[in-house]
Amino acid sequence: MIKKNYTEVEERQATLSDGTSVEGVTVRWLIDKEIGAKSFAMRRFEIKVGGKVPLHNHEQDHEIYILSGTGRFYNDKEQENKVSQGDVIYIPPNENHGIDNLGKDKLVFICLIPYLKD
Repeated sequence: MIKKNYTEVEERQATLSDGTSVEGVTVRWLIDKEIGAKSFAMRRFEIKVGGKVPLHNHEQDHEIYILSGTGRFYNDKEQENKVSQGDVIYIPPNENHGIDNLGKDKLVFICLIPYLKD
């Protein structure tokens, strides 16, 4: 068993899967292969006020839990969902999606992703 506080994990500049840096967005890899997790990773994202993650996609599906703030999750099919504390979002594999912080505070959420098989 491993226990730690999120503040003990290095906060990094978020990047898209192609390596593009996302300004105003940070990520902490809370649980990952480095500590022995074999099936999935848990990440904690923070999006600054006015920040956004542009439309992008990747092979993993996402399970997201909003910890604080308000925002908008959207895709390229004109679907959008406003979110706030306690909301959950599921994003299927390969779906183009983006995220905007709509609030006056950081948008903070947990995102779980499975590891892709080699």
